[in-house]
Amino acid sequence: MRPAPRRPPETMRIWTIQPVEVLARLEAEQVLYAEPAYIWPEFRDAYDWLAGQMQRRIPGYGGRYPWWGWYQPRPDLRRSGHLPRGTAGVRLELELDPSQVLLSDFEAWHIVLNHGYLALTEAEDDAWDARFQAAVPDRRAWPPPEPWYSEILRSWERIFDPSIELRAGLEALEKSEYWQTQTRYVQATYEMLRLADVRRRTFFVAR
Repeated sequence: MRPAPRRPPETMRIWTIQPVEVLARLEAEQVLYAEPAYIWPEFRDAYDWLAGQMQRRIPGYGGRYPWWGWYQPRPDLRRSGHLPRGTAGVRLELELDPSQVLLSDFEAWHIVLNHGYLALTEAEDDAWDARFQAAVPDRRAWPPPEPWYSEILRSWERIFDPSIELRAGLEALEKSEYWQTQTRYVQATYEMLRLADVRRRTFFVAR
């Protein structure tokens, strides 16, 4: 009896927007890693935290800063804001191993970038802010003293949700009065950009 044919591993479709120079480098080098020099200094803490989360959640993650892409929706090249106006760019469609990708909510990620507490309701936000202001004289100092720092970091993990792996939705955020949106923008981070994962290239000039 002949063995049943082996099914190919399931893949995850991700789109990433890059300048055409990145594609040229990728074609020459086959594999690219993100360059830390491009991270704005004021966002380095957030990127360090995300890299730590990827190390916890992705088997074999090597500790580098991530590449960024979109899980949903597919980037609309007719819209502006993908790259500086007039830049020659390319939208790469990738097929990645889901175990090597960390999905998160794009809108909620901005709370992480701004060192905020990620609340799910107005009542939670107001209560936490009142306690924080009463206990921490300089609320702009980063990192804040404990236990506030740990509370903030725990709240950031709400940008992830196990349900996102099943249906590209973040259940806790979707049920929240703060985070209900018409379109759920789900970003994808992964450690390496490989030419072998590219399935389609769409060139454009940024508007």
